[in-house]
Amino acid sequence: MEYQAVIMAAGRGSRMTDLTHDRPKCLLPICNRPMIWFSLKMLENAGFEDVLVIIHEQFKAEIADIPNKYGLKIKLDITCLQKNEDYGTADSLRLIKDKIKTDILVISCDLVCDIPLHKVFDLHRTHQSSVTALFSQTSPEVMLAPAPGPKTKIKQERDLVGLDLQTPRLVFLVSEADLTSENEEELSIRKSVMKHFPQISVQGNLLDAHLYVIKKWVCDYISENRSFTMLKGEVLPHIVRKQFTKSPKRNIDKDLPNADVSVISLNTAKRDIFSFLVGDEEEERIRSYSAWNDHRGDLRGPYQDHAIRCFAYVAKEGFCLRANTLNNYCELNRQVIKRWSTMFPDEEITPPVSKAQVGVDCLIGENTQLSDKCSIKHSIIGQNCNIGDKVRITNCIIMDNVTVMKETTLHGSILMKNSVVENSCDIKDCIVGHTVHSNCKSTNEVLVDADRLLEI
Repeated sequence: MEYQAVIMAAGRGSRMTDLTHDRPKCLLPICNRPMIWFSLKMLENAGFEDVLVIIHEQFKAEIADIPNKYGLKIKLDITCLQKNEDYGTADSLRLIKDKIKTDILVISCDLVCDIPLHKVFDLHRTHQSSVTALFSQTSPEVMLAPAPGPKTKIKQERDLVGLDLQTPRLVFLVSEADLTSENEEELSIRKSVMKHFPQISVQGNLLDAHLYVIKKWVCDYISENRSFTMLKGEVLPHIVRKQFTKSPKRNIDKDLPNADVSVISLNTAKRDIFSFLVGDEEEERIRSYSAWNDHRGDLRGPYQDHAIRCFAYVAKEGFCLRANTLNNYCELNRQVIKRWSTMFPDEEITPPVSKAQVGVDCLIGENTQLSDKCSIKHSIIGQNCNIGDKVRITNCIIMDNVTVMKETTLHGSILMKNSVVENSCDIKDCIVGHTVHSNCKSTNEVLVDADRLLEI
């Protein structure tokens, strides 16, 4: 087993709380499949037979049943967090440290992607990378797609990614939010970086897919350094910076026991990152005999003589998007249904048996009853729903067990599980989570129970 797969599925969906009040983000439906299904399907297609999954305990049974329910063969090794525990991604890796035996592939449960994983593994394996990250080029139109609920100005979060022009080396990484207000128009790059990589392309239009291939020794380093909470915001930028740190020369005298220092203090001293490095002797021997080098213009060896090295695989084709915001969640539903036949050719969608007007880019769940006189366009409707006479639904996401009564118009809205919209309502760009009474007209609102809204 060359790699182990890890899915981070314990996120609370803090940027989409209107949808995650009583459901974890990993179980929110995308095209009538739980969000985590897409990560499991991608791993199974890549040849993985099992996966480590980190979730909250109260949803264990429902998540454990997903492979059986949807015909997946991949086996889940589930690690649970308690209901009120809030772990970061680095904390979660620390929690499963005893299960990690090899290099790992870490995936966020909100990623939907059809980029072949073997291309990321090939890059990681070829260069013996410490960390390899997947980035994709996403159009601004997708990132700024509209979402239901109150109108708010979308603040697009960007990463500034520095890539070497000669190689796929990741040499610089900073979140735009981390730049100080005084210097937000300027970008400072350390001299040590420019010395080794004088030609750098800094890009602000790349999406960090939160898919990382990580060396086993890096996992050990994370486990011992409890100051790390998040992989994306803390660990990855830290490892990228450490590429340019010189390995300290080992002093034999310092390694000898000192009569004035206790054994306990020696064992508890914080280890430097280079003490975790595990080199491949065969690879180093082959490289010493080879004239190959990954760069030109100086006398330094391959990889600038760096023992720590990070690489980025930038996907220029294919689909890659995260459901980490309400806007992206809505856009994913729109985009995936358009690409379903190419992304999942073995997952056939059965069209509904009904005389209703249903558009080609719609998805209707099992046991959903459609009136012959209703019209549905650009929408996804879950299982066991009931859609009444003369109902018009456009560009909506309707979850399971929803009832929409006659002569109602829905546009650009999300209807949560078990919600009801009564007769002759006109709902536009809203999030509905309870019963909406007859003749209601609402635009850009969150229509949920008062106690739920208070908790949010």
